[in-house]
Amino acid sequence: MKICTHPSQFRKSRNPIFLGAGFFDGVHKGHQMVLAATLQRARETGGEAWVLTFDRHPLSVLAPSKSPALLTSLEDRLGLFEEMGIDGVLLLPFTRQLAVQEPESFVKSLCGAPHGAPGGGTGHLASGVPVSEIRCGDNWRFGRRAAGTPHVLAQLGEIYGFRVEIVPYAFYQGVEISSTRIRTAVSEGRLADAAAMLGRPFFIREWVCHGRGIGRDRLDTATANLIPHASSVMPPIGVYAVRAVCEAGVFCGVADWGTHPTFEDGAARPVLETHLLDFTGDLYDKPLTVSFLARLRDERTFATSDALAAQIQKDIADARAIFNRLQP
Repeated sequence: MKICTHPSQFRKSRNPIFLGAGFFDGVHKGHQMVLAATLQRARETGGEAWVLTFDRHPLSVLAPSKSPALLTSLEDRLGLFEEMGIDGVLLLPFTRQLAVQEPESFVKSLCGAPHGAPGGGTGHLASGVPVSEIRCGDNWRFGRRAAGTPHVLAQLGEIYGFRVEIVPYAFYQGVEISSTRIRTAVSEGRLADAAAMLGRPFFIREWVCHGRGIGRDRLDTATANLIPHASSVMPPIGVYAVRAVCEAGVFCGVADWGTHPTFEDGAARPVLETHLLDFTGDLYDKPLTVSFLARLRDERTFATSDALAAQIQKDIADARAIFNRLQP
């Protein structure tokens, strides 16, 4: 999958380009409809399917205090695009300068000047423009003060030579699916609702770091420790049945997301400690993907380490039963 950070790079394509436009946090079922339709049109016409997106959430630049926690990191968004078969991503750095561009200036940067308008004025059709079609949701906005609506985009498409298709919303339980709605479901611990809207279990992917060694040394259940990024959405503190994916394969697991209060030297901030069942090996400084399948219980303080160890064995049995039930 090709990644470009400036439109001039992507305009060099010799094939017609079909763009799916949006921020796509979570790449949920609604986003997947936009991208699947983009892919289908590209394949039907011998073109290329591309994504137009930003490297960061616009609010992180325009109003940082209002910027939401994210369902997916940039790396994960790109990975999900690639899994769907997207040919390329136009990944624009979101800056204040970009935010104040007029809608036509933004489109001109994508397509180049219209034919017969070397000075950048309005002409007939863009000369040699690779963009054939842009698909987006009805709520997608671009340009100064979000003045660029899909309707405005369609008007500009008549000048610059591309079509615009607005993809209908996807629904869950009669309500439109949105990244905001999924963030709420995850943060409230409604994992089944989140998974239904995402089309997969909610996951995080981080690099395994060194912990206190308590699981390995005192509980005979070694864990891989992850510290989620501060801007990540996370479910409530507790113990979860999870699916863990590492270089060695896919494993059932039990994850304790919390400060682990049974021991006096509990974590100063929440850590995700994941025990992979039937796994032996070294995961330090390697990536690990943890998908949250179901909540097992609250995190709580145990009177002794033996009592905690006994509870962990029950958690393992419960997690294995859930994992086996959900296996395809």
